[in-house]
Order: sequence, then structure tokens, then C-alpha cells
Amino acid sequence: MSRTSIKAVLAAVAVGGAVVVATPAATAAPDLPTVVRAAMMDRSGPGAQSVREPLFEPTRTSGNWVFGSTTIPLTATAEHQSPQTALFIARRDRGRWQVELDGTEGFVRLAAQAPVLSEGEKRTFAANYTASQAAAATDTGLGLPWAQGVAWYMGGGPHGDSGTSRPFNSIDFSGGDGRVLSAGPGRVYKSCIRNGSALVKVVHDNGWTTTYYHMYNLTNLSDGSAVNTGTYLGHIGNELPCGGSSTGAHVHFSLLRGTTQTSVNGKVFGGWTFYEGSSAYGGYAERNGTRVYPGNGRVTNYGPSDGDTPGDYPTGTVDAGSNTYVNLRSGPGLNYTITGRANDGEVVSIVCTTRGGSVQGLWGTTDLWNRLPNGSFISDGFVNTGSNEPVAPAC
Repeated sequence: MSRTSIKAVLAAVAVGGAVVVATPAATAAPDLPTVVRAAMMDRSGPGAQSVREPLFEPTRTSGNWVFGSTTIPLTATAEHQSPQTALFIARRDRGRWQVELDGTEGFVRLAAQAPVLSEGEKRTFAANYTASQAAAATDTGLGLPWAQGVAWYMGGGPHGDSGTSRPFNSIDFSGGDGRVLSAGPGRVYKSCIRNGSALVKVVHDNGWTTTYYHMYNLTNLSDGSAVNTGTYLGHIGNELPCGGSSTGAHVHFSLLRGTTQTSVNGKVFGGWTFYEGSSAYGGYAERNGTRVYPGNGRVTNYGPSDGDTPGDYPTGTVDAGSNTYVNLRSGPGLNYTITGRANDGEVVSIVCTTRGGSVQGLWGTTDLWNRLPNGSFISDGFVNTGSNEPVAPAC
């Protein structure tokens, strides 16, 4: 397909946010790859014209309905990258194709009508989209992609899908028996299938989506199969089914929310909070005051939490008094920058407690400040922990 034809499709009529193209009924089917590729180029953003042509990989058809995946391959010289991929649902209606990519309201709406999807898949896609629209908690409710209770190495700290690109939504892991397992329950899909490898995606009900790259000996589960936390997905390797490069066998583990690649900074997986550094592949993982840096020490998978309380951190309930929220600060005092807010009644996890600026709280004056998993601080004067003493270790 030429760049000219892609641009022509991108300029076609948009119906309900979908990319569509008018086609004679007799030639509609051959034009579907063009529409799908154009939709993927449109999603990939302004730099789309400089990347390789997206793959068109249909996996199911029924009458005028088609379901599959589309992936933008990487060049052979792309360093430590993971390809962009999306699921698509397509329907031919009155001589034209309507195409929607996953993670959008349009996809959920079209998927609900699609005979090529199971009822379980429809529920998962709907739940994932609904949850992805809510404010994202720091705790993903996911574990790490290997066996619970086992420690692996973090070979590369938070970085982008294209290495140094932002957001830093990916982490590289290796170790143990090399078996990569699903970080949480959901539905599994494979794209860019080449030479026994593929880019593996798991769509989770809680709004998150995780992808896994560089693996071999993949699961034989069919696309759309339900998986649980710990379901086998593949084995760490240096496989490059869709291009890129790899040094040392590992799994490139990435996080998305809806259609958005999401930074892992301040996010909790397997009981650990991950923080990015000043540059790609740096940063560290932290749990109960213990830090693990890339290539130095190992990270034990404590499994997924309930999505609200990371690992075994103590918790407290925010009490904003007559207000609806309490400001979070970049440090332990009111003179520090506001970094966010905690809503009245919200349960927060407390990593550690320190002394700082005095605040007139609901129970009197206090200089105690609690640090949350995302690195922000909240005055203990507005957090009901059930104790007048610190419930977490000193920062």
C-alpha cells in the first residue's frame, strides 16, 4: 500500500469516530487491510509516516465481520524497542468498512454486536474500557510476570517502548526458570506471529493492559482465551518477531491504560513500587524501605494486591473534615509543591512516616507526614490510621 493511499483513507469520512472508506460491494474485502492500516497509522501519531507499514492479521471472520490485530513492525536497527500493536474489529455495512481499534468506546460498542467475539471477550473489553476511564490508582492490582514468591533481576529499569521515548512504560526482567506468566487475570492475544514468537498482550478487566515481548515457546492458548494470574505465556528470550533488538534473554514488560502507553513511575506491581530515573533504564523498585536498582539485586514477586493496598503496606483513611479532598505535597510540609490530591474517604497506603512542617489537623497540631507509594506526602493530621503513633517505618 502506498503512502498516498493511506493518506487518502485518513481523509475519508469519519463515522462515530471510526475510520471508514466507501467501497463497491464486490471489492470491499480487499480494501479492509487498507482501512485497518490507516487506522493504526492514525493512532500512532504524527510520526506515523516515517514508520513501516502496519501488518494486517485477521484471525476470525463471520459474514461481514472481521476481528484481528494490526502491528507496526520495527526496523532491524531499532534499539531495545517493542512494537505498537492493536486489536481491531471491522464490519462491512452498505459497501464500506467500519473499523475500530481496541481501548476505545467505539471498539466496545462495535464489539458488543460482533458474532466473531465470545460473550466473555465482550465483557472483558467493556470492563477494561470502563475501568480505564476512571482515575488510575498507583496500585495496578497486578503482580509481576513470573512465579509468586520467586525473585528475578530487573535488567532494565523504567524506559519507553522505543527505549528513550516517553512515557517510560516498560521494564526488562529476567531470571528464575525463565517462564513468563500473566501479571493478572484477563484475555490473551498474540500479534506479529513469526517463527514461533509473537508480541503477547493481556487485556485485564481492571482497565490495564500488559504486553510481553522477546519470548519463545509461547502459550498454545488461542486468542481470546481467559487467563489467570500466573498463566504461562512464554519463555524469556531474544526473539524479534516484529523487529527491534535485544541483548540478553529477557521479557520486555509494558503497561497501557486504554489506548495510552502509561508510565510505570509510582506504579505498584507484585508489592513493589517502581520509580523512573533521570534517564531511560535507570530508576529503582522499592518495598518497605528497601530499594533494588537495575542489575543490582533481585525483585521478589509478592503477587497482585486488591488494587487498593500495595503489598503489605499499612493503610489509613483520608479524613478531609468539611472539605472534599486533602492536597498531596512533594515533601513533608505545606511549603512543598502540591502534586495531587487524596479524596475524602480514600484509603491510602503508607510507605513510611517522617517529621516535617507542623499542620493543624483534625486531631490537633502534628508534624508527622506520611509518604505514599507514588512519592507524595500527606499530613498525618488528615489520615485516620487507628493509632496516635506512626504505623509505618521512618522514611
